[in-house]
Amino acid sequence: MPPSGRFAQPFQDYEILGRFGSGGMGTVFQARRKSDGLEVAIKVLRPSLSRNARFVERMRREAEISMRLDHPGLVKGYGFGEEGGYHYVVMESCAGRTLAALLKAWGSFPEERVLDLGIQLAEALACAHDGGVIHRDVKPSNIVVDDDGRAKLMDLGLAKAESDPTLTRDGGTVGTPQYMSPEQAEAPTQVDERSDLYSLGATLYHMVVGSPPFEGDSAAHVLTRLLGERVVPASQVEPSVSRGLDLVLRRLLMRRPEDRYASARELVADLRAVQRGKAP
Repeated sequence: MPPSGRFAQPFQDYEILGRFGSGGMGTVFQARRKSDGLEVAIKVLRPSLSRNARFVERMRREAEISMRLDHPGLVKGYGFGEEGGYHYVVMESCAGRTLAALLKAWGSFPEERVLDLGIQLAEALACAHDGGVIHRDVKPSNIVVDDDGRAKLMDLGLAKAESDPTLTRDGGTVGTPQYMSPEQAEAPTQVDERSDLYSLGATLYHMVVGSPPFEGDSAAHVLTRLLGERVVPASQVEPSVSRGLDLVLRRLLMRRPEDRYASARELVADLRAVQRGKAP
């Protein structure tokens, strides 16, 4: 669908072709770069937020981190700018549907698909972590899966780089409660790569059993359960889950970071072992 007249072609170097969708921070458009015809996605910050330096900074950080990291499982950034009063980031255009949309349509995934996508996403996180970046918002709605089963991790707007000050919502918790690690809920400025692994674990758990580890009537209810309850093992919710994947998920979802995998590369090794029918 072409954009409305009030958003008629505001960029000198890009032609707006259509609208991908909208979110809390703004709208993502399909566009074509005039210099070479490359199709891209342009995320445009909501005008009401453009006067807020915190949101502009979050978008700039997302652009700089996505331009620096280079991995097929991470959406590539091409640039950041301001034109015609609009702040925007230019990114790789990704075909496919979000994992959240697929879960809504299918309910859950067969284990072999969970393992395959888990390996892809863990390898993408390994690249980010090697580059000193903690994603901080790994969840189904930030993952796109194309028709060939290739996954990409999106939205580095909340990412924390070692060289950057921590970005929080007015000093509060960032992330999504259903997929957030306990330490991120308690001290968002102190998270490390093991927090991302917990969030990936919560995502894989949702994929295999059909629901995240903790649900509730409100974000506060979910956070209370996250901090006060233990995760029910996936095999108790879905008996078809193999012992190998069950053990991997249990380790990913341990409450204490030191009890989880130390790195995404360790996780990849265990997921590949389970894929081969071996013990993790």
